[in-house]
Amino acid sequence: MEIIINEWLLNYLRPDAQESDRRAAMQFLNVFVKKCDKIVIKRNSRFVDKFYDYSKRSEQFVNSKPLFSMLHLLFRDADKTIIAYDRDLQVLPEDIDAKTPEDDKYLIELWYSNQDRIVLTTDAKLRDKLKDIPGLKICLLPEFLKEYLV
Repeated sequence: MEIIINEWLLNYLRPDAQESDRRAAMQFLNVFVKKCDKIVIKRNSRFVDKFYDYSKRSEQFVNSKPLFSMLHLLFRDADKTIIAYDRDLQVLPEDIDAKTPEDDKYLIELWYSNQDRIVLTTDAKLRDKLKDIPGLKICLLPEFLKEYLV
């Protein structure tokens, strides 16, 4: 399974995140690394910008540096992570483009370029806005984890 993730993963792993959020992110990662699934990330995206920002600032937080170092290695592992570049993505059709919030377009471009992928998010508004797009699988993290952790 190819899983498109957005910034929730990084936000949930911050030391100042709610304990329940950090636990959910760690549960996801612990199961993810054992499965044959892949994370899909767009190279030039808010996700990557935030990752590098958090990585730089991780030294400020006790015990964060090893976690972000591990993520850095995970994101560089071709067996676990697909890095997509702008040239790899198809242009969204007008109707999908018009419905998609600007901040989330990169997620939907990643899906549209390979529609076997799942968008994993914590943004219920995004899922609700795009629920009528045929074939688009947007899963909210709590629902996804119920099935994924089994």
